[in-house]
Amino acid sequence: MTSDTIVKAISLILAPVVMITACAIIQNGLITHYAAISNHLRSVNQEILSLAEIDLSDTPSRAVYLHDLEHLLLPDLLRRNHIVHHVLGGIYTAILVLIVDMFVIAIAIAIGINWLAQVVLMVFLLGVGILCWSILLVVHELRTSHRSIQLEVHHTCDLCQAKRRK
Repeated sequence: MTSDTIVKAISLILAPVVMITACAIIQNGLITHYAAISNHLRSVNQEILSLAEIDLSDTPSRAVYLHDLEHLLLPDLLRRNHIVHHVLGGIYTAILVLIVDMFVIAIAIAIGINWLAQVVLMVFLLGVGILCWSILLVVHELRTSHRSIQLEVHHTCDLCQAKRRK
């Protein structure tokens, strides 16, 4: 192998490296987001457990709040947690595919088989496609996250309660 071939191989391998770096940056933010949703799930579950121990027969507003926590907020948070969990799995898969692409590039250059260039492109596009799908899922989760906030704040917001009565 000549030094020109080695330089060419390294420069071709840099495209998947850039994509892996982008995946890692996105992944770091999502891990924080996933932890925040998980912590919120735990606190809502703890609030449900503490409200379940109290006699709510003389406070109907708290009984409604408990019902909303159990039947609206908790399932919504679980669904969002599930989506972000799948997104993180998708990003890890995209990273794995892009690493495999780096090996395929090196093999294609070392062996010199022309049809491997098409395999390199297909593997790269597969990794980018998985990343794109994961980002679309995150966009969906973020659009629906507003609902969770509305459900939680709805019971304590005076303006919300005034609109509710009308």
